[in-house]
Amino acid sequence: MIVRKPLILYYDNGQEEKRKSLEKAVLHLGISFVPVTGAHFLQTVGHLAKVKGFPARKIPPFETSPEITKDVLVMCNFTEEKLDMLLEAMKNGAIPQVALKAVLTAQNCFWTFAELFQELEEEHLQFCSEDPAGQ
Repeated sequence: MIVRKPLILYYDNGQEEKRKSLEKAVLHLGISFVPVTGAHFLQTVGHLAKVKGFPARKIPPFETSPEITKDVLVMCNFTEEKLDMLLEAMKNGAIPQVALKAVLTAQNCFWTFAELFQELEEEHLQFCSEDPAGQ
């Protein structure tokens, strides 16, 4: 059985200090960190997470990258224990909070990073509209 090291994909949406702080904290926990930039938005999440069988997409010159307006964190290869540890560290403030979070799945690994963002944004807006506190 091959056990892959936990990996975080993170788009900082211009929040460089937050990215640096998050990267330092997760590396300390033994989690690899891959910064995502605008050049990656049209690549599949599987490719960005270095999943075997997900080559880089050839982006046609006329295809434009969508705008991603919030920071996004994707957790890949996490055990339940490591996931709980990361989320608890975010909850208690040891690691910066990120509103849009996802775990890499057999479904979303085929999506582009931009498609994943759109799905997370829709879910987040729906969740916030159902929560009277807006959290």
